[in-house]
Amino acid sequence: MSGWSPPSIPRQWLVIIGVLYVPLLAYSLVVVQEVVVVGLFPAFILVSLYLLWRFLSAVEAIADALQRIARQREQE
Repeated sequence: MSGWSPPSIPRQWLVIIGVLYVPLLAYSLVVVQEVVVVGLFPAFILVSLYLLWRFLSAVEAIADALQRIARQREQE
């Protein structure tokens, strides 16, 4: 895989997301009392974006491997 796309989310990002999400979830439980809309919808969006990012990383790795195979066959 090429070096410009890291294979996993940096730990700092996870900590920041967790620190921001816990108060949001508490707010949705205590004040708004709408867990699904206020509390779970942002988590759903974040997980969806993460899965999309992982899918694109996998496609990038496959494309990189196919380019290396094509380059090797051209040299033969």
